[in-house]
Amino acid sequence: MSIDDHTRHGRRRGGPVEPRARIALTGWTLRLGGWWLCMIWLCGAAAVRAEVQYARDVAPILSRHCFECHGPDAAQRQAGLRLDRHASSTRPLESGRIAVVSGDPEASELLRRVRLEGQERMPPLDAGEGLSEQELKTLTQWIREGAQWESHWAFQPLSRPALPAVDHDAWVRNPIDRWTGAQREAKGLGAPRSADRATLLRRARFALHGIPPEPEEVASFVQDTTPDAWERRMDGLLASPLYGQRWGRHWLDVARYGDSNGGDENHAHPLAYRYRDYVIDAFNQDLPFRAFVTQQLAGDLLKGKGQERDSAVAATGFLAIGMKILAERDKVKMRADLVDEQIDTIGKSMLGLTLACARCHDHKFDPIPTTDYYALAGILHSTQLGSASVGNAEYDAAKAAFDKELAQLKAERGRLEAALTGSTAGLIDRQAESFDRGNVSKITDGYGAGIGVISDPGSQQNFAEFDLQIQDPGEYLLQVRYAAEASRPGRILVDGRVVRERAITQTTGGWYPQHQQWFSEGRHVLKRGKRVIRFESSPLMSHIDRWRLIRIVAGTDVAQALTRIDEVDTRMAALAKSAPQEVQVMAAMEGEGRNVQVHRRGSHLQLGAEVQRGAFSGPWVTKPGASLGIAKGASGRLKLARWMTDAEEGVGSQTARVIANRVWHWHFGEGLVSTPNNFGMQGARPSDPELLDWLACDVLDDDWSLKSLHRRILFSATWQQSTQDVTGRLPAGMRRRRLDVEAIRDSLLLHAGRLDVSLQGGPLEVKSQDPTPEDLGRNEAFYRNSRRRSVYLPVVRSHTYRFFTIFDFPNAATPVGRRDSTTVPTQALLLMNDPFVLEQAQALAGRLLADARWKSADARLEALYQRLFSRSPTAAEKVFATEFLRDFAQTPQQDFDAWSALCHTLVSSSEFIYVD
Repeated sequence: MSIDDHTRHGRRRGGPVEPRARIALTGWTLRLGGWWLCMIWLCGAAAVRAEVQYARDVAPILSRHCFECHGPDAAQRQAGLRLDRHASSTRPLESGRIAVVSGDPEASELLRRVRLEGQERMPPLDAGEGLSEQELKTLTQWIREGAQWESHWAFQPLSRPALPAVDHDAWVRNPIDRWTGAQREAKGLGAPRSADRATLLRRARFALHGIPPEPEEVASFVQDTTPDAWERRMDGLLASPLYGQRWGRHWLDVARYGDSNGGDENHAHPLAYRYRDYVIDAFNQDLPFRAFVTQQLAGDLLKGKGQERDSAVAATGFLAIGMKILAERDKVKMRADLVDEQIDTIGKSMLGLTLACARCHDHKFDPIPTTDYYALAGILHSTQLGSASVGNAEYDAAKAAFDKELAQLKAERGRLEAALTGSTAGLIDRQAESFDRGNVSKITDGYGAGIGVISDPGSQQNFAEFDLQIQDPGEYLLQVRYAAEASRPGRILVDGRVVRERAITQTTGGWYPQHQQWFSEGRHVLKRGKRVIRFESSPLMSHIDRWRLIRIVAGTDVAQALTRIDEVDTRMAALAKSAPQEVQVMAAMEGEGRNVQVHRRGSHLQLGAEVQRGAFSGPWVTKPGASLGIAKGASGRLKLARWMTDAEEGVGSQTARVIANRVWHWHFGEGLVSTPNNFGMQGARPSDPELLDWLACDVLDDDWSLKSLHRRILFSATWQQSTQDVTGRLPAGMRRRRLDVEAIRDSLLLHAGRLDVSLQGGPLEVKSQDPTPEDLGRNEAFYRNSRRRSVYLPVVRSHTYRFFTIFDFPNAATPVGRRDSTTVPTQALLLMNDPFVLEQAQALAGRLLADARWKSADARLEALYQRLFSRSPTAAEKVFATEFLRDFAQTPQQDFDAWSALCHTLVSSSEFIYVD
């Protein structure tokens, strides 16, 4: 089966999803005479429609006040009473009372306890505020109406709901409009007005490409009166590579993309960009979202060849690009923390659930027991992270020729070594990272293929020891090759005796391979037999790459011999620079398949029962407790990925709901669920759950095509409505929105005529680890001078580009489903004073003055407003601009400065950074 075959496996097109199992009943929890009272999610048979609904009205109240102590979390459950089952809520307690008596509020112990004001009140006095009057009224009415329990909306089976009827049929362009129209009519609102054509095209270009349209494009569309003009224009925008750059960035927020490790030392992730490029390409290809998820979790395990295979492997960078605390000395804990970060990301990004909460205990609010967490953790503990090669036939041929030439140079070097030392045993040459004992870090993934160094993991007493076997006793010259921007002296010992008190003291101008140099560290007499050489430094260590011992033979010109050897080394280094480069990607790969034990309270030092690798068992899945049938030595990632995207046998319905909501959110600025990373009990309820289910069914029936979902939304009257006609919190009010920072920066470059929209990026080009003030200055200059689209700029955790930070760029430490959108004075100050903004304004002014089409000030002003705002200036704006230019420029030579100032003023305006 090819990589894309699984997008069709297990899913029939054309009909609603009918899961084979229903979600089990759940209920309330209570403590009497010291028993806590609480309620958690309730799943059950179809509820009788009532004015007060459990999932919509009651569950949020109990989530706020009760769920923590009496839910599925056995460790936290008080008095051994679990009332997240219907039977428990109606079973007599030791006191003889019943928590919930259907239809009889006065007989329900629940209401008696929450109404108390003393020590018996629930929740307890020390737990915070009690229920409000409105909350009490809601509970009372719910019990009076029969206390019907239905499942939490996100844990209900997915099926396509019937379309609602609306009065304003003329406004309806597709089914989406029936849902939003019904809500408008319920609020007594009529059909909204549509935005004008220029506004719509500008909105669409920002939505799909992240940059505004060219003036000629707007004029052409406004004049196009053919019936399918809008549809053809949207298809063109979706087919453009700019679409993938824009929407790929949306997913990168969710995938917590970063080009550095963050955390302790903020090591560079030099290969992370290949995952970013994969994401952009996947969106441009309209890779079915089912395949997109599967490739990111298990692309290395899919069948395929060539580019198809390479892309799937690169996709698994999703699991590798998260933050890692590399300074953690307890490697078992470090591994557990890494897996926890992966589980948190998978849960939030793909399922909209906070799975990581179950690391220490059963989830307090959602039906996710700790055993489910460790079933998934076993799969990830059976997975290794690293770099993988994605090569081709051309590479293999070039590599063979390269290897032949390299072998000839190595043979020549061997002859020179033998002549220098008298025998091959007289030369000992070791790579520093091959030490036998030590507490230093091995850095093997940041300097290029085959290059590794040792250095400190942080301030400490650093050491590395090497075991040697001396066959030819005598005097040896010790040489060490290292790189050091600052001096980090240490000392050298042989068999525990200091032979060089002050060693490794030189500086080389930097920390990277191009800065490495050989330095002699004295002559030392070594006896036959086993010896131990030790390098020490405190508190920091230079980046040591290699060292060698050269036996000194009488009558040999050591200096000349070493010069000849180094000449061969130089030739070998030059050859290495021209070596055919096998493409490397950050990737996941199969490790040793193993189950893990429950970590009590999340600690790897307190182990409980072993949990079989597999699927989730909670009542929200189609087949609770279903085994994935993972082979003994396999991780189970591929089975997990397919189960997560199978709406009939797995939890594909949840995955479809989550991505449908994300697409809606990225179009409208707020999702139907306003907490896109949390569909659980603590998350927000959908503003229109039936519309969300309808969209999720569309995702499934359209073979998980996101471009099809885009078309559905873009072609709706809901998306095309004017921002001037939004009243209240409707599920799809098209609100005026501030552009995100990438759109602001890219628009500035576009207007300046400088934007580079080419596809594919490159590795990190700024300093991430331990940057000095000078490094930070160089980093800032790099960002300011780059003309690439913002999606290709490096994301350095802990040192985000200042321009990005001020305009709410997300924290790449965790999945971000919803960016902040603040309005603070520093944003206006940045636009007024940042050199980057001023440079683009000057370039824009230069374009206006240089274009022969615009001779007069009026023509230039018209062109400027059309470019920046897709409209003509108003009469008042013409007066303002004319007076501004006249007052600013006293001589013709000052025209450029005057127009630059005007351009700068306009790109600093609210209209420039907002879109209607």
